[in-house]
Amino acid sequence: MKSYNISKKIKTCKNNCIFCFIRQLPPGLRDSLYIKDDDYLLSYIYGNFITLTNLNQEDLKRIVKYRLEPLYISVHSLDGNIRENIFGNKRTMRGIENLIFLDKNGIKTNIQIVLCPGINDGKDLENTLLALNNDYKNILSTGIVPVGVTKYNKNNNLISYNKKTAVEIINFVNNIKKYYKSFKKNDNIYLSDEFYIISEIDFPPYNYYKNFYQIENGIGKSTCFLKQVDEYINNRGYTYEKKYKKVLIVTSEYGKVVIKKAIDKLEERYGTLRQDMKLFLKILEVKNKFLGGNIKVTGILSGEDIKTNLKKEDIKKYDRVLIPKSIFNQDNLTIDNYKKLDLEKINKNIKIIPEDGYNFIKEIYS
Repeated sequence: MKSYNISKKIKTCKNNCIFCFIRQLPPGLRDSLYIKDDDYLLSYIYGNFITLTNLNQEDLKRIVKYRLEPLYISVHSLDGNIRENIFGNKRTMRGIENLIFLDKNGIKTNIQIVLCPGINDGKDLENTLLALNNDYKNILSTGIVPVGVTKYNKNNNLISYNKKTAVEIINFVNNIKKYYKSFKKNDNIYLSDEFYIISEIDFPPYNYYKNFYQIENGIGKSTCFLKQVDEYINNRGYTYEKKYKKVLIVTSEYGKVVIKKAIDKLEERYGTLRQDMKLFLKILEVKNKFLGGNIKVTGILSGEDIKTNLKKEDIKKYDRVLIPKSIFNQDNLTIDNYKKLDLEKINKNIKIIPEDGYNFIKEIYS
């Protein structure tokens, strides 16, 4: 990797995917948010998902020569007609041809399927999963995530998953995995945490996710968080004393489900103190008004939505107000350009913390 020059201009996406998040953003945001990255180097370095549709033979040879792996690949479907509809590109099968080449040359990949009700689920999903498992030898994981639909979406064919349809997807994937296990095949198919939250079904256990190949894609992140909570409160000898701090926990609609489970673990551990804890720990659920639609994950919360919700609270009564660091990008900006200081100056007790179970419990205890 050291011998390869990565200073070239990044490759951008030439597709017009029906669910492209960039096309569902409001106007007037910073320029970098509108860059349609489809660069294999950024996939290798940062785990960005790419389509492989813009690669030439030189790119493919370079990937193989320098062993740029694993790569993170958006597949969505293997059916030519469905791919043309999803990608908005008649040459989309080029991406599959390139995936076949890379796989035959031993390049490891992690596959993403953005699932759209009525478009690439049902029989097409079954065909895609079976083909990926049977015909490819170097796929580390296949992650399935529900389509994100903002209020700026203009495609009426895009709809969100609901409790009923999410349950159906979970049952379907569980059956596929059982089928693979019966033949002693790799059952490396995983659903994003969102499906379990929407369906109100418990997250799978920690060992279900094996190497957590797509944790940054929201696959197994909640289970990992709750495992860290368990370890902190059960393995480190802490006891909950009656020296309470009032803590306000800022999170998203989906995040609230996970934080509630973490607090439930505290309540289970400390029995008779449950009611006291309810008085001193409060979850502030922030709905994403900035993007709207079914965007309910924590990492895309806007600074403005958080600020608006904090103003509705009497935050002076809290000893600590916890805001997850995941709302900021590598430049420490939220999606609407809020800086950390913009939120911290609202109140001196605001603290921005990493989004993991250890730091979460530590901030409650300390």
